Amino acid sequence: MVVPRRHHRSLRSAVRGALVAGLLAGLASAAAAQLDDGFHRQGDRWVRVERGQVFLVDPSVVSLRFTDHGPVDGDRLSSLHEDPELAGVAHLRSNRLGIHDLKLPAGADPLAVVEALRRRKDVEYAETNTFGSYTGGPADPDFGEQWNLSNTGQAGGTPGADVNALSAWALEDGDPSVVVAVIDSGTDWAHPDLYGNVWSNPGEVVDGLDNDGNGLVDDIHGWDYDGGDNDPSGLFFHGTFVAGCVAAVGQNDAGIVGLAGGAMDGAGCRLLLVNVGNFAPSSAVLDDALVYAADEGVDVITLSLAVGSNSSVTAALAYAVGERDVFVDCAAGNFGSAVSYPAMLPDVMAVASTDRFDVVSGFSNPGPQVEVAAPGSEIRSTSPGGGYTISDGTSFAAPHVGALAALLRSFDPTLTAAEVRAAIRDTAVDVGAPGVDEDTGHGRVDARAALEAVGRPLPGAAEPYGEGLAGTGGLVPTLETRGGLPFQGNDLFGIVLEGALPGAPAFGLVSLAPFSAPFEGGTLLVDLTIPSSMIVPRLTNPSGQAVVNLPLPPDPNLVGLEAWAQFAVVDPEGIAGYAFTAGLHLTIGG
Repeated sequence: MVVPRRHHRSLRSAVRGALVAGLLAGLASAAAAQLDDGFHRQGDRWVRVERGQVFLVDPSVVSLRFTDHGPVDGDRLSSLHEDPELAGVAHLRSNRLGIHDLKLPAGADPLAVVEALRRRKDVEYAETNTFGSYTGGPADPDFGEQWNLSNTGQAGGTPGADVNALSAWALEDGDPSVVVAVIDSGTDWAHPDLYGNVWSNPGEVVDGLDNDGNGLVDDIHGWDYDGGDNDPSGLFFHGTFVAGCVAAVGQNDAGIVGLAGGAMDGAGCRLLLVNVGNFAPSSAVLDDALVYAADEGVDVITLSLAVGSNSSVTAALAYAVGERDVFVDCAAGNFGSAVSYPAMLPDVMAVASTDRFDVVSGFSNPGPQVEVAAPGSEIRSTSPGGGYTISDGTSFAAPHVGALAALLRSFDPTLTAAEVRAAIRDTAVDVGAPGVDEDTGHGRVDARAALEAVGRPLPGAAEPYGEGLAGTGGLVPTLETRGGLPFQGNDLFGIVLEGALPGAPAFGLVSLAPFSAPFEGGTLLVDLTIPSSMIVPRLTNPSGQAVVNLPLPPDPNLVGLEAWAQFAVVDPEGIAGYAFTAGLHLTIGG
């Protein structure tokens, strides 16, 4: 049984402008010199080179316009589905110019879909879409050197052999409510590229007292178990380097950016810092550090260390994961031998290292416990005293995974540690030997794919859910949106009932909570018992259509708000005289 996290949070009601401004997964122009203008396959991605710039092709949406500038109606969609290359495409949105976006099924090749559309006589044009860039990346001057986050072929590397950070940040760049414990050699918490994302204990003030009653006095930013004081900084560079990989502050015109450091708005995940040995980690205090971090409510613990097998440490890890639902990852080790302890434990995700060519690093420990890999060779990160340095090791692969776990818990705070682990593992890009292997496990992590895998609807989405029930006459009315998708400021937004009996009474049902109550005649999928729910009566027109208009005001506080909608329509031949549609799960975008 998974015990919910002590500090469980509700979903944020506001989603940053990064969702819009962050569609910047373009690859830097350094790669363009190696590629001709046009489309190029890089691993499982298509990129488009145009006038010296490299853009990532959107794998989920293509656009088209018909020669008659007409709509994507049911007949036209059915006609499209007759082509095997177009099977499964769905209408996503349209505009008044007759331009339509089609959503592609998972795994579809967008270029093949476009070619199939262009072969049709009724299509004026069809094209792929790309992720571009407003600024070329975060406003951190050394970002171009961070091949681990955006590999454009720097120093002759393989473009795309990275954690896919730019594309991931279009969805999530880290939330300050999510806390990552860096249990290491101590961290220079005053480093100008870290301080803005360092955790502050909400239960403590600096007054010489143990205000929060946890047995530690003035543990404002963490604890030094090596020296027994409240200053978690250390003499060795290691912890500072690891912390930078996780959450160096983004958009601050300084140095680098961490994967969960707030690349788009500068407000990233927080770093709780613990020193367990200046130059060598001590198992005598590692267990205490793990329990402390878990009790402080961290979401993620990242470990870049190895000690001898220790029952107390094993018990502390079991407590953190099993009772506090903390996600824990650990470096596999750097000796080219077996996976180190505690990375070898089943409660821990063991992380191997890859280089800028998506090849396992020569120093990375192999073994059956290796679950995933991440960049760990020639990584640039923060160093004590406000500086930066480059180093190698699985120690610097592991914090990429810890940071990705933090992004996932920022994106959806309801995810359990087990769900986070599965999303990271199951979306990793297979590198090295085909299939799961002892060098890279399931593969090199892909941050964007992991975020997409957790399945929470994105702001601006209208996702169907549930099933419509037919009356005895075979009526299965369906729902779609009018005037585009639900974005704040969309005065034309509405919920449309399609396929009902002409002239039949229909009732639009809208609620801020889902429900499921099967009864004779259908299933109620929205909760009408809460005060915010609406029942809107309508008569269907001669085409069997009815509309409930829901104009969305230009209020940024609406962004992220979720609603559920459904229609009930009179069907004289239906059971109890009604038929019910499936539902629409709406998430308002900015």
